[in-house]
Amino acid sequence: MPVTELRWATALDGERVAYEVRWEKPEAPAVLALHGVLVGSSNWIHQVLRLPELRWIIPHIRGHGQSPPPIPRQTIEEAALDALAVLDAEGVERAVVLGNSLGATIGLALALLRPERVQALVLVEPSLPALVEDEGKRRLAETAAQTRRLLAEDRVDEALALFLVPRLGEDWETKAGRRRLEEWRRNLFSAPIWIDAVLAFDPGPVPLAVLNQPTLLVYGAETQPFYQAMTLALADLLPAAELVEVPGAGHGVPVDDPEAFNELLLGFLDRIGVR
Repeated sequence: MPVTELRWATALDGERVAYEVRWEKPEAPAVLALHGVLVGSSNWIHQVLRLPELRWIIPHIRGHGQSPPPIPRQTIEEAALDALAVLDAEGVERAVVLGNSLGATIGLALALLRPERVQALVLVEPSLPALVEDEGKRRLAETAAQTRRLLAEDRVDEALALFLVPRLGEDWETKAGRRRLEEWRRNLFSAPIWIDAVLAFDPGPVPLAVLNQPTLLVYGAETQPFYQAMTLALADLLPAAELVEVPGAGHGVPVDDPEAFNELLLGFLDRIGVR
């Protein structure tokens, strides 16, 4: 398959969820890659292009790319079932589930709901506010409220700055580039809904304690303290998981340092016998 191909899966509510696929050999290990808020499938551009030995399956989470908007009172569990519909559409019984931020939260929910479908987990800074007592939860809720207000007033770039200034700095418009900004402006309208879903998601310590899939937890050394705290809290509840800090990277390790992340990913897959 020379290029990434757009496909569609039918979700439980009858909506058609978009996803992309790319591979050189159909028998290659399947990786279900779940992106974060705003960034869409470009979250994984450096992995898809540089690791052709894997079978890439990349859903467009609702409100992003070609997928429909989130459902009313969207939940993380419902998003996990969308991801399951994508695996079903591809005829994949078990996959390595890879996620960043919101995508890592959805991937974790999929492993809890359908553990038999998840071969292993690679979670980059999952958003799990329920696991920590941190001022970050209040700020997250405030960000959702402020984003809604700004979008209602058609102040789209001011709302976008709430997410991008902490990540890219005050010159985020210059760093992002025109095409990515167009995508992020579209995706932004679903961000408050997904923040609500993340804040409501509480898997509880017992289900996490019995999660037995091989798991790699990754965070960037330069990430915001809130995201680091959530990753470390999950590591405490998954004692068998590997925990890795990537120097010089922020919240988006796969984009911030793709060379280091790809090496981590392939090494993990080798250690658990997937490749």
